[in-house]
Amino acid sequence: MIKLPSNPAPRARLRGMTLIEILVAIVVLSIGLLGLAGLQLKGIQVNQGSTYRSLAAILVEDMADRMRADRAGTLAGTYNTPVNTTAATAPAGAPPALVEWLARLTALPGGNVTIGPAVAGSAPGSVTIPITVNWIDVRAQAGAGMTAANSPSATTGYGSPGSYQVTMEL
Repeated sequence: MIKLPSNPAPRARLRGMTLIEILVAIVVLSIGLLGLAGLQLKGIQVNQGSTYRSLAAILVEDMADRMRADRAGTLAGTYNTPVNTTAATAPAGAPPALVEWLARLTALPGGNVTIGPAVAGSAPGSVTIPITVNWIDVRAQAGAGMTAANSPSATTGYGSPGSYQVTMEL
């Protein structure tokens, strides 16, 4: 049988964590977790902007392919659009391929496009046609600290912040 001491150790020898030490540890841990939450939020904002850029690239390449498939219509200027054309402002007499494509452009927030005009290409008999897609990425603006007062116009392609341009040659 084990005999326990009859006289416990004096209080001065007992050591442990005080309430203040525990509270300080909780505060330090909380600050670290808030930093991680902010980092996660920034990551989501950047990821959304990346999604918009990828979608814009896919849409522009799709329009370039449609225009290559209809070479005669492209050279006649039927795909040319005014500045900042949207699905709601499709040009009169636009080919069905352009009208359908403009409807797909609504997947980008504030998405608009400018196509053309054609200019003489580098090779004889060829033409070069610019296709520019712009959009407004509010999350990226908020992440960069932009407000309505200091945000550049959506037509500049900077700070909107989205602009994607391809120049195709026929």
